[in-house]
Amino acid sequence: MEQPEGQQINIEVQNGTDFFADQVSVSHNPLRFILDFTRTTPRIDGSTTGQPRLVMSHNVVMIDPYLALEFVNVLKDNIAKYEKRHGKIARPGALKKLDEEARKAGKSDAKKQEYFG
Repeated sequence: MEQPEGQQINIEVQNGTDFFADQVSVSHNPLRFILDFTRTTPRIDGSTTGQPRLVMSHNVVMIDPYLALEFVNVLKDNIAKYEKRHGKIARPGALKKLDEEARKAGKSDAKKQEYFG
């Protein structure tokens, strides 16, 4: 519906909270892509057991297929700009070390070691 000329529209912006993700998984169905951003943080249980545990937090974003395609294009463009300015993005040294340790242990699994795997 068109607004009459000169009529103001009040817009309220609700800012989200920052979320650092150390993993992301992507799935889809016929209508949308689902991006599940996950953060895993270690905690020491405050109870008498003092057992360590991992706490996982998720932020899920669902987008339609066309927006998913646009997102990939924008992300590729931004990665290219980042690498032009800051240098090529490389796998972190700690993960390369895990990969090498797994190779030496005979774990010839094609999937590289994950941050928590």
